[in-house]
This record gives sequence, C-alpha cells and structure tokens, in this order.
Amino acid sequence: MKEKTKEFWKNNGKLIVSDILAVLFSGIIRAIGIFMFITPNHFAPGGTSGIAVLLEYATGWNSGIFLSIINVPLFFIAFFCLGKREAIVSTASMMLSSGLLILFDPKILPWTAKIQYVPANGFMAAVAGGIVSGVALAIMLKACGTSGGTTVLASLVNKKYRNLSVSMLTSAMDATVVFVSFFVYNQGASFTVKLDPVLLACVCLFVTSKMCDVIVQGFKTAYKFEIVTDEPDALAEEIMEKLRHGVTKINAEGMYTREGKSMLVCIIRKRQIAELQRIVRQYPGAFAYFTPVSEVYGKFLK
Repeated sequence: MKEKTKEFWKNNGKLIVSDILAVLFSGIIRAIGIFMFITPNHFAPGGTSGIAVLLEYATGWNSGIFLSIINVPLFFIAFFCLGKREAIVSTASMMLSSGLLILFDPKILPWTAKIQYVPANGFMAAVAGGIVSGVALAIMLKACGTSGGTTVLASLVNKKYRNLSVSMLTSAMDATVVFVSFFVYNQGASFTVKLDPVLLACVCLFVTSKMCDVIVQGFKTAYKFEIVTDEPDALAEEIMEKLRHGVTKINAEGMYTREGKSMLVCIIRKRQIAELQRIVRQYPGAFAYFTPVSEVYGKFLK
C-alpha cells in the first residue's frame, strides 16, 4: 500500500500541487478584484462573477452567495460533460472566491470597507479590476485549460454546434451580462441614463483579455525568420557569426520552377530584425519573411 502511495505521488505529485496552488491563487485574486474594484464601482464585466455582482446590486445579498449558487450546477455539467479534473479545479477556485467574498463583507469584517477602491470616474477601477481578473483567468487557463463559469456553458454548446467557437460563445455571454447590467444599474432612473456601468464593464473586459493573453502567451517573445535562398551555407554562416543565433536548414522545392531550394529558419530577438534584414539584402536571390513567436523554449542563443 505504501509503495502504491509513493508511486502515485511520484507520478502525480507535481500536478496535484500545481492544481492546489492554482485554486488558491486564482480564487484569492478573483475575490480581491471583485470586492475591491468591481462591486463598489457598480459595473459587471460579464461571466458568472458579473451575474453575481448584478444580483448583489439588485437584492443587497452578498455576491459570494450567488456565485456559489450559480457554480454548483455548472460543476455537475462540467464534471460529466467536459472533464473531471477541469471541473474540480475551476469550481474549487470559484468556491474559494465565493467564500472570501462572503468573508470580506463589511458586516462580517468592518475594516474591509476601507480597502475598497472608489475613484472619481471609475475608469482606474475598471483597469485595475481588469488586470486582477486577467491574472486570475490566466492562472486557471494555464492550470486546467478552462476558467469555469460561462466557459463551461460555451464548451457544452460547442460540443453540439462545432461551427460556434468557445471564445465566440463566451464573448456573447459576457456581452449579454453587460447588456443586462445597463437595465439593472438604471432601474428607477427617471430622466438620466447611466452609461458608465456599460463602458466600465467594456474597459474591464478588454484589459482582462489583454492581461490574460500576455501571461498565457508568455513574456519570452521573439521573431522567426524563414529565408528561401540558393546560398544557404554562406547566409547561415553570416547569421550565426553576426547575430550569434543558430540556424536550421530545410530542403525545399519551388513549385513554379521545380528547382531545389533551401529554407533557413532562425529565431532572433526584436532588436536584431534590422540587422538580419541588412544581411539578407546582400543575397539578391533570397526571399524572406518573419513572424512573431512567443514563449520560446530551448537553446535560444548559439
């Protein structure tokens, strides 16, 4: 029995620890973002969190309660239809956020009201909320490939209608929450119409998306050059000597001329683009193009 336990932890220990850390960090960060920046400034940036914030504004009940109620059925849907690990990790993170939101309630901890950020126009709160939400979302995507919430429903619909992408469906659900928020935050308004909740929600969603992309795609950005040439050895030698980067040669064939060619592939830093272009121009028959790449692994430098 002990041997089996040791073998289990040897094979799955790192994964279990990473899941626990993802649940803790994502849940805590999400709760801080909702409590500090989103709820006190009266905007709902989509997703199940946005729905919970709207229900808190409409009823006066803590958003953590509604977040728990919403995520219970979503857990069973995800568990049986999508994946057990993804369902457990994402739901555990959401439930931790729910518990913290309930705990942060000023009725329970009076001092928490002092840490809520309410600027004059709310724009900075939307930016800050987007940054924090983006970090929480990125942690969950890196951990289990899903953020839970409306992504579960979007994935379920995608299983039946493959032509509808998960990202498009999730965006549509977020847009629906933002649209509904206009009426929730304008209830009882007779003459003035408040557009701030919708605009702040859009800013928050945009910042969340960008922040998540930066973290998920990684900070080790570089550029990949692909160069078709008749002089691969001379060109590769010059690139390796001057830029100190390795070069890979691939045999190719021109489909129009049916002549044999060589294609050189090289990953370089952004500041080296101009220098590589100057090198390639010295070879008139060369054809080159480059594309950005992210999260580069392995031996980047020669």
